Amino acid sequence: MRIKTPRLVIRNFCMDDLDRYDKIKSNPRLAYLAGIKPHNNKNDSLYRLKNIMFYNDYFAIVKDETLIGDLNFYKDPLRVANDAFQLGFMLDEEYHNQGYMREALSFFIPYLFKHNKIDILSCVTIINNYAAQKTIEALGFKYDGIIRHYKRLYNDDMVDCMIYTMTKDEFERNDKIWHTN
Repeated sequence: MRIKTPRLVIRNFCMDDLDRYDKIKSNPRLAYLAGIKPHNNKNDSLYRLKNIMFYNDYFAIVKDETLIGDLNFYKDPLRVANDAFQLGFMLDEEYHNQGYMREALSFFIPYLFKHNKIDILSCVTIINNYAAQKTIEALGFKYDGIIRHYKRLYNDDMVDCMIYTMTKDEFERNDKIWHTN
């Protein structure tokens, strides 16, 4: 898969991404906001990178041939419907507040709806991830509410999460912000 935006490329991961992937995934602040355990060393990152390269649900965000973040989607664990998916994303801190994630998602979300049978797409973010919330809301996702004690993190923190969703109908009605290749 390859999507070109004005400033970015969204593509499958490759082994050349390892150093940047490790940098991003070992950042404790980013990992906490994403609700994941930071990678302890490059071997952890290598193991995970090799695994994600075999699936069609995890993609690299690249700027000027440098990995700056990732996008992923998977079956929504909160909904039993076969056409319910959840969207995840992470962006290296040095690229925050520059519109990169919104740009990437404005191309990636149409790709998801076009190439997958999706009736509802959700985003879940821990309650204090304000940047993710701002991006999600700007793209037209609807705020569903808070799930208290949604997840226990690697450091034993129990976090509340905010849930946002977009139905296929809402996606189609909001076609002015979407970009398709």
